[in-house]
Amino acid sequence: MNKHHKISEAIEIIATHKNQIINHIDSAWGACDFSLSEPKIIKSFVMDKGKGVDYLNINLAKLINDSQSRFVVKFGGVYTHQRPYIVRTLGNSAKQKGTNPTEKCELADLLCLHVFVDSKKNVITSQASFFQAKKTETIDNATQRWLYDLDDKFSYDASSFWENTSLGTDLRTMPSWEEQRSSAFQYLLLLNNKPNVRLSPWSVDHKHKFSFFLYRLLTFSAGKTYDYADRCDGGWSSIVNDVLRMGGGAIKGKLRNSPNLDEIIDYFNDFRNHDKHVMDANGSGVPMLLSIVQDTGNT
Repeated sequence: MNKHHKISEAIEIIATHKNQIINHIDSAWGACDFSLSEPKIIKSFVMDKGKGVDYLNINLAKLINDSQSRFVVKFGGVYTHQRPYIVRTLGNSAKQKGTNPTEKCELADLLCLHVFVDSKKNVITSQASFFQAKKTETIDNATQRWLYDLDDKFSYDASSFWENTSLGTDLRTMPSWEEQRSSAFQYLLLLNNKPNVRLSPWSVDHKHKFSFFLYRLLTFSAGKTYDYADRCDGGWSSIVNDVLRMGGGAIKGKLRNSPNLDEIIDYFNDFRNHDKHVMDANGSGVPMLLSIVQDTGNT
């Protein structure tokens, strides 16, 4: 069976649970304390028992897995304590000046990564989306805004981070608008216990529930495709791979067809066993919400 038909059949199974999926995702966020700061809310969603990732495994993954025998779903969380900082280029700063005099800001607060693997855990396809988290309906940092809404390139600030990337250089090219930029870089509005996703650019002024975004990601209709083969082209897949490497390989595992992502998949191992679903990683990176769908080949 070819890749297209495998994905189509996974979509058919997952989509039958649409309403329950959206409700469970809302409940996973609803268990978090939204009086906390953005980083602490995300940390709670990724790591805390009874919330976020843990809740999704107990309720949502179990729902899908118990309904059939072919596809297995698991959610994972990777938390990092240091975010990679970027520096806007002089050309971009000249077009739109940012708030920060240094024109430095964090790349993202959260990476959502959806991975589809075969029975041997080889990656069939994967989609990703970066988010800046906000607790207001206004954007108060122009440096962060123009990174997502204008800039065509950026450089990593710390050599200790970019020297450990696959490319080994600091400059990266952002996807253009015709290359699904709105799907690649978005805003996460943590205003209450049902967060919204706001599309980039901010001026478009469109938002929808995060639960709908994650449902679309699970059904392969959101995010931007990540391809390990393009990790050294300096573009989108380089940026995703930079984060997957966690600044130097904090996660170990067996290499298959998508190194760096393979290690993360191996860390979470048995997809029907949800006991191991969180990793507190050392080094610099972006916290991750990982959704894995495995085609076991069973009927």
